[in-house]
Amino acid sequence: MDSRKRSSASRSDSNGYPGHKFGNSFSDPEGYVDDITDEDLLADILKDKPSEDAGMESVIIIDNIPIAPAEKLDKLKSVVRKLIITHVKIQPDEIVNEIFPVEENGSNKGFAFFEFKDGSIAERTKAVLDGFRFDKQHTLTIDFFTDFEKYVSQSDEWEEPVRRVFKDPGNLRWWLEKEDSYDQYLVICGGNSGTEMAAVFENSPVEPLLLEQRQHWTDRLAMWSPLGTYLATFHQKGVALWVGKEFKQFTKFTQNDVVTAGFSPKERYILTVRNKPEHLPVDDQSMILWDVVTSTKLRSFPWDRRETPPADTVKWSADEKFYALLAKETINVYEAENVISNKTFHEIKEVADFSWSPSQSHLAFWVREQGENVPARLSLVGFPDKADLRTKQLFHVLDCQFVWQKAGEYMAVKVNRYKSAKKRKLGGIDYTGHYFNLEIFNLTNAKKEVPVESIEIKDAIIDLAWEPNGSILVLLTAADAVTSVSFYSGRLGKQFELVKKLPLRHKVERIAWSPMGQFVTLYTTSGSVGYLTFIDTADLTIMADLEHFLLSEVHWDPTGRYLTAVTKGNNKKDNGYTIYSFQGRYVRNEKVDGLSVFAWRPRPPTLLSAEKQKEIRRNLKKYAPEFDAKDKMLLNKASREVSERRKRQMEAFMERLERTRRAFDLRKAYRIELRDGVDTDQPPEENVDEQLEVIIGTTRTILE
Repeated sequence: MDSRKRSSASRSDSNGYPGHKFGNSFSDPEGYVDDITDEDLLADILKDKPSEDAGMESVIIIDNIPIAPAEKLDKLKSVVRKLIITHVKIQPDEIVNEIFPVEENGSNKGFAFFEFKDGSIAERTKAVLDGFRFDKQHTLTIDFFTDFEKYVSQSDEWEEPVRRVFKDPGNLRWWLEKEDSYDQYLVICGGNSGTEMAAVFENSPVEPLLLEQRQHWTDRLAMWSPLGTYLATFHQKGVALWVGKEFKQFTKFTQNDVVTAGFSPKERYILTVRNKPEHLPVDDQSMILWDVVTSTKLRSFPWDRRETPPADTVKWSADEKFYALLAKETINVYEAENVISNKTFHEIKEVADFSWSPSQSHLAFWVREQGENVPARLSLVGFPDKADLRTKQLFHVLDCQFVWQKAGEYMAVKVNRYKSAKKRKLGGIDYTGHYFNLEIFNLTNAKKEVPVESIEIKDAIIDLAWEPNGSILVLLTAADAVTSVSFYSGRLGKQFELVKKLPLRHKVERIAWSPMGQFVTLYTTSGSVGYLTFIDTADLTIMADLEHFLLSEVHWDPTGRYLTAVTKGNNKKDNGYTIYSFQGRYVRNEKVDGLSVFAWRPRPPTLLSAEKQKEIRRNLKKYAPEFDAKDKMLLNKASREVSERRKRQMEAFMERLERTRRAFDLRKAYRIELRDGVDTDQPPEENVDEQLEVIIGTTRTILE
């Protein structure tokens, strides 16, 4: 009998009576069809049903292995095994089993199966050796055994993909077409989480103009894309992008508990990042790369550490043709157009850190010293030809930090060095004689070899930064409790030299250049009182030296006209932001309770050529009176609009106050009746007798 067509007879008791022994019938009517499946009834049990590939997640298939005759097969197995142990960095006993299928003549078939102790080793092996060049004719391909069924089940018949309906998002750069070209900024504030309200303002004269405000627009934080096209908001189930004048949702990317994200330079791709769940040794979905335009998931990257992966774990070349990430001291460089294949385009081993040029496909990296005889190495490699553009070898290196000029013409490497090292008895090494030096790579002439200059810095370097489009390098140094700022310049192709060194009145820690160059701000965020120092590098003078209570961060607007000093944190009542001019003059202050995010909306690069920009700068004095008159008119207009709006608000308030007073007076008789004839609107009148004793005078009498 069909189990889903059970009749009422099958549900009768042993005495032939249907239903329960107490007389209640629970049998089905005649002809009833039970369409409840086992999956519905036993879902919680069936989910643990063993599958055919259970336990096979630790097995991989290595393809494109060289063919060896029977007498050389053992040697080939040894080479492949050693390759895995060396590059994946595992112990020999972590390889549980290996199988090399052979032909009838005893030679291998060109592929092999390897089983490891757990699936994480299989994942690492695929990540490290997939695309590995075994020899000149053989490049290894690695797949998981569990993917076998997926590939076998692929249909041989081509199916036309479903055509997606195009949704016109409108003008994505609308804010750039506004006549006055005021910049916009994002503010997030409110609530314990700091995310109850998000708003976008326009930095108009007199006071900011609110463009959009929404409650619970984001659950965690929000950020602008690099060119300002998208506003990304973070939610429990992923990231959403908003565009256009009305900030409509453009797309969303689903990943639970996203904590941060990073865009590629031209906004074509976005990487979403989440924390690794504690119960997973390796989270293979920790970082997911998406196509912004199509909302397609391209690939994922594993993460095996407790700390949150940085948003720049995946780093992009300036043209978005390549991306790279550092894992197990190995840089893996991939081609973006072949992102789905996961094939490594280039691999560099024993690397400590790396950085892409912000304007060209140049990759800078450094390699640590290998013992006493092999020096540390600074290298610059060009892509796609993988050419070695420049290499510099150094001894006694502890650490290196790459600092690029925005235009990619210069790169400074801050090298932390030592003079001697001594091994401890209980393990470890003591380094003495610490000092710094700068290795400056000059890329202004692409046709010549890249020259490198070395500058020794005796004082401790706190921070350094390049002028965005110039050749000035600013250093913050500290010596004998005195903080100084130094200016190095290499104009007109000359060697870099110290132009001026200024001792500072206050301790500062960070450097913030104006996006347009020339003006730089030094600041500190440690302590209850922060300091802001505004410097004009044209004549190296300090324009303003300011105190700012509870300074948290500073942000230049995209035009370099304004700098915003932000206060945020636990002391929510003092949170807010202050806007200064590029000269350090106060513009305005806005108090924002619970402020958690302040961010200027970026602008894309100008479409004007370098020659046209130079022409405009040369003729700026001719245009200045026209702009000054327009600014004055706009300021007067804005002031008049603000005054009129405030006047309307005051009139509306007084009108409402008068209506309330009239309504209050009309109910006076009713209030007196309720209070037994007592008019509580009048001040109380009571006569209270109080006796006061005042001493008028005293007499002193001497008694005999």
